[in-house]
Amino acid sequence: MSATVNKNGVLAGKVAVVTGASRGIGEAIAIRYAMEGAKVVVSARTIEEGDHILPGSMNSVVKRIKDAGGEALAVRADLASHEDREGLIKATQDAYGPVDILVNNAGLHDDAPFAGMSTEQWHRVIDVSLNGFHHVTQPVLLPMIRSRWG
Repeated sequence: MSATVNKNGVLAGKVAVVTGASRGIGEAIAIRYAMEGAKVVVSARTIEEGDHILPGSMNSVVKRIKDAGGEALAVRADLASHEDREGLIKATQDAYGPVDILVNNAGLHDDAPFAGMSTEQWHRVIDVSLNGFHHVTQPVLLPMIRSRWG
């Protein structure tokens, strides 16, 4: 990241949570929100570079944001885990206060074709893609509606 964070940007003072933010689209969103002044919670399962077959990690995204003058926090969360989903929102609120922006970007790719997918594989896809979305969104949705922002 060669640019610096605009602390008075359009998202100044806002708190953003981005799931699936260790690489790809989630990484780009987290960095862009930070560039506009948001405090960003970067969430994924990949903590350090090399923890996953693909390049990228939460800690590398947080470092890029901080090096550019932004505020960011890495919170590991496996969205298939109810405890991790709750912990993500709690850690965000403890660090920065109420969530203003939530990007449900995490997804699960399983190499098994649908016809050969085991029940366990299917349940994990549902846990991440649907239950994860529901359980991460629900505790922040009503406050967003009340604030008319989010």
